[in-house]
Order: sequence, then structure tokens, then C-alpha cells
Amino acid sequence: MTSNESREFCGILVPVASPCDEMDVFQEDRFATLCESMYDRGAHGLYVCGGTGDGFNMLISERKRAIEIAVQVSRQYNGTVIDHVGARNSRDAILLAEHAATAGAHAVSSMPPPLLSFQQLHEYYRDIVGAAQLPLLVYHIPMITGVDLSAEEMIQLLDIDGVIGLKSTGWNLTYNSRILRDRPDAVVFNGMDEVLVPGLLYGASGGIGMWYNFFPEAFVGMYLAVQQGDIQRAMDVQNRFVDFALYGWQFGMRGIFEYLARQRGYAEYVFRRPRAQLTDEARQQLDQVLPTKIEALEKASEECLMSVS
Repeated sequence: MTSNESREFCGILVPVASPCDEMDVFQEDRFATLCESMYDRGAHGLYVCGGTGDGFNMLISERKRAIEIAVQVSRQYNGTVIDHVGARNSRDAILLAEHAATAGAHAVSSMPPPLLSFQQLHEYYRDIVGAAQLPLLVYHIPMITGVDLSAEEMIQLLDIDGVIGLKSTGWNLTYNSRILRDRPDAVVFNGMDEVLVPGLLYGASGGIGMWYNFFPEAFVGMYLAVQQGDIQRAMDVQNRFVDFALYGWQFGMRGIFEYLARQRGYAEYVFRRPRAQLTDEARQQLDQVLPTKIEALEKASEECLMSVS
């Protein structure tokens, strides 16, 4: 197994959004600006064209450009870049995996396609890692894919040469500790934003989460505080984020994500059609309540970063 460079896979990686126009065309300049912004705000790397990046709804040519841009930007910051090459068929996934290596990604990742037997899934990941000749992270997110691999099955995937670990998005943190008990060298990224701190305490080497796009300082602060053993400080930021999340999620995750993307000037759209739409009433409620919750989160994040710097 080869790699473009030796790299430790850890820290806070942003699953960067993929801006598009009203006709769903990928906006390269906005994407590059967003990538730069995440690094300027402390992120350690980027996870490209995953679920948050809307990769499944982008053209293959757009996904290739996204990883090229992400790698180019990341070189200025010595950031880690993981390319989500998952597709609904092996042919496209292999094509994207080969391109990821050519573009200079440090690793590839993929959600499991639905409706495959475990034997087929094993072959799918073996083909991807063989095509990329890069380290591979299995993307375990059963709430989205419907593919709920047992710990024993995940360990069998980790036995494939080149499969180094997983991005694990779910509430069952003992699942991750079970994997690490049998494969202590495995890389596990926590994917559930609401439990980053507990996930790190259960052995995750870092996090890759949707809301890092808006609050990278919060998650970098949590990560650094845990590394320094200041769990109380880390949990203060975690709880502020959960307070934001519990209020915001009731309006729908994609709808509120695009609402914030517009507010922050990232892009008018980051998800392709058909899009989630917020009602006027929902936007009015968000305008009234959300700024206070965001202010509290950002204040806690700032204090946390100051304490660990």
C-alpha cells in the first residue's frame, strides 16, 4: 500500500460543504474560499464529497474538481485530505479512487452501498483500496445507509490490506471501543457532533462532523481540551453545541444548514435539488432564537481555545 506522504490521521477534519448555484452547478471559487476559511479557523484537514458535501448528487467531473481544489488549498496549510469516493456502483467508486490518488489525497473513504451482501461489500472495499493504493476509511453511518455492520464484520473489513479504520457516525460509542479493543491501531473518527468529547474519550483519534462547517473553533477547542485532559472545559463547549443543536434540529438539518450557509455568506445553496425548504415562520423563529445560542457557543469556544493555547 502506497501513500502520497506519510501522515497521521487525527484531529478535526471538516466535511466541507460543496456550494452550488440554483441549477445545482458546483461553484469552484466558493468551494476554495470555504476550504481556506476552515483552515484559517483552525481545522486540521478536509473530508471531501461526503454526505455533508453532497457528493452523491454531484457529477463525477465535479467531484474530481472538488478533490483537486481541496488538495491544492490544503498544501498551503499542511492539512490532511480524505476523499469520499463512495458511489452506487463499483465502477464509479473505482474511477474516483484512482483520481483521488492522482490528485494527491492522503486517503479515501466510502459509505457502503445499500442492498449488498457482506461478501459483496467486502469485494467493494477491496476494489476501492486496490484502485486508490491509499489508506481507506470505511464510513459507518447505518442511520443513513441502512447498512449496520456488526463489530465482527467491521473487523473483517479492517483486515483488508489498506483499510486503516472508519468514520463512525452513531450513538453507540461502545461499538468504537469494541473495534479498538481488537484492533488498537485502527483509526476511528467520531462522526456524531453531539458526542465528540465522549467519542474522543472512547478512543476516537479525531472527528469529522457536519456542523464543523460553521463552528470549527468549537470542535478544535473540544479536541485540544481533551488532549490536554481538561474534560470539564471540553464538555462546556460540547453542551453549548448540544443546546444549539436541540433547538435547531427541529427545523430539519438540511434546511437549517443552508439557512446558516446563506447567513455566513458561504453560498446560496450547498445541497442539490430537491432541496429542503424552511417556512417563513421557521426562519422568523430562527432569527429570533438562534443568534443567542450561537453567541453562547462561540463565547465558550473562544474561552476554551484561549485556555488550551
